[in-house]
Amino acid sequence: MHRYFNCIMHNSSEGQLLIGEEKTAIFDCGMAFCAQETIQSVQNALAGRPLDYIFLTHTHYDHIGALPFFIKTWPNARVVTSQAGAAVLLKDTPRRVIRELSVNAAKREGAAFDFVYSDDVFKADIIVSEDSSISLGGLSVTVLETPGHTRDSLCFFIPELELLILNETPGVLMPDGSMYPCYLTSYSDTINSIQKCRRIPYKFLALPHRGIAEQEDADGYFDKAFSANRDCHDFIINMKNKNYSEDKMLDLFYQKYGSEILLKYQPKEAFIANARATIACTKMN
Repeated sequence: MHRYFNCIMHNSSEGQLLIGEEKTAIFDCGMAFCAQETIQSVQNALAGRPLDYIFLTHTHYDHIGALPFFIKTWPNARVVTSQAGAAVLLKDTPRRVIRELSVNAAKREGAAFDFVYSDDVFKADIIVSEDSSISLGGLSVTVLETPGHTRDSLCFFIPELELLILNETPGVLMPDGSMYPCYLTSYSDTINSIQKCRRIPYKFLALPHRGIAEQEDADGYFDKAFSANRDCHDFIINMKNKNYSEDKMLDLFYQKYGSEILLKYQPKEAFIANARATIACTKMN
């Protein structure tokens, strides 16, 4: 896998680089507070070549907060996302939230960082959809629409490397081997997306916030994802059947999923916001 580089510089950030014979691409660019370290890692791997594409798995701040700094470094890099992702990038509220959460993350990490940039940098250059393919020369990137975590979530398959690059729709694999379910917009979409991904003829999986999975993590990955999401759904339905208040459901959800390991990846306020969305989109019927 000498043309694939893990450039993730913090466990809550992202950045996975693919180098083709003609073009280069990064899949998400990660958190703003570690943007310079991520950029330096990418530059080291590129060895003087430009960055041509920035593929977005989805539009959350921990995956694209560094976008202004990547565009400043590589102004000709083209941002690739879905139609839904392109619409999100143009909205004032998501842009404001990305900035606010990025600033808060920098403060938590004690990182001195200059957040002077124009929000207008958040825009798509190329809109892709299911089965779209972009050639890097000797390597091609095929798009899978995989909603569930967000409506704009995309995965990417590199057939020449038998590599499937995942987003967070199936869930996030924790270092202890547990799977954290994080469907935020639709449980049914999540299950359908998991089934779609497991049918891809992959040999290697690139996991969100982790990079290439070790064989023991890749084996049975989608079975584990299916079970984790189903269990989460059933847990929430059980609470709703008991007519628990939202506050009680959030408290029980936190008790079940808010481990110390997870909170190293995600601050509590983000966890609660996501939990509220997961509970809200879990339907009784």
